[in-house]
Amino acid sequence: MSGAAVPSRTGPPEPEPGPSDPLTSLPAPAPGTVRRTLSIEVAPEPTWDRGSVVVATARDLLVGSDGAGRELDTRRLTVTLDAASRMTALSGDVPGPVREDLAGTSTVGRFRARLATLADAGLDPGSLVSAVLDDLPTVRLITGYAMVMEQPQVSPPPSDRRSPMVGICAGWAPDATADRRIRAGTPLLAALPTAPAPASMMAATDFHAEPPLRAGSMRRRRILDVTPRGDRLDVFEYFRDSHLDAALREGSLHEYVVRASVSADDALVLTEIGVEPRALPFPECPLGSRHVTDLLGTSLHEIDGAVRAGLSGTRGCTHLNDVLRFLRYVPVLRVLAAAG
Repeated sequence: MSGAAVPSRTGPPEPEPGPSDPLTSLPAPAPGTVRRTLSIEVAPEPTWDRGSVVVATARDLLVGSDGAGRELDTRRLTVTLDAASRMTALSGDVPGPVREDLAGTSTVGRFRARLATLADAGLDPGSLVSAVLDDLPTVRLITGYAMVMEQPQVSPPPSDRRSPMVGICAGWAPDATADRRIRAGTPLLAALPTAPAPASMMAATDFHAEPPLRAGSMRRRRILDVTPRGDRLDVFEYFRDSHLDAALREGSLHEYVVRASVSADDALVLTEIGVEPRALPFPECPLGSRHVTDLLGTSLHEIDGAVRAGLSGTRGCTHLNDVLRFLRYVPVLRVLAAAG
């Protein structure tokens, strides 16, 4: 007697996702808050393997006692990068000497160290322009994820060779999910959870205007709120990297919320911090937030170095580290809040 045929499995197995709970609403900034927002659109130029173009906007907004926002400053930049991540064009609200110094510069390697030397050229390290330029080294990583998502999800041949990404963060720890998928020849990324449009998450005035969505592009958005509360500052951060597919569906790739308290004196000591991993590509990615309390007691004047020293490699997450490093702008926003 012959039994019924067992259907064969078609296509590769669906990878196990990481956290998949994108935020659906964002808090309105409280009276007295200074809100710094930043967004960058990264698109292929003309294809990902040949280069990319970055269109960025950043804004500082002061919220009055009546809840109305007053724009303090807005900056817009456009940057073109070649396949080797060299800057081939830089335009917009950038001081001329800074533009000249960075022409042809690679945005990987020691790019951020180079930015730190440009104060005499007119690059204020606490400025909106500096915040945008500081994000450029991450574009290569962003485009790498875009290329993976836009490739057909086929099973490559298994390999004993490890990806050069292994060891860079908790999500890429040796023998973690990403490493195993690469070596087993299975698809790297699961389908991304749908990311709500920012306009549905907050009032239109709470975030700056952005260029229209473009299929096949990546978006990075940041919000940093600093609110004086007597002897402390309340800090709120939101971070999202997302991908736009051919149908303009936006999927959340990396998404974090950070809430913190900081002493309101000149030392600006971090006294409380909590992290919510909302959307991440691999199950191990949230492990990168386990050690953030090691930063307690750190002055935000020194937060950049503290993150690099204490949360590098598999102790952290490259994207969460970028979120934590962004706390270095709290001193600037504190001054703006005090000036009213």
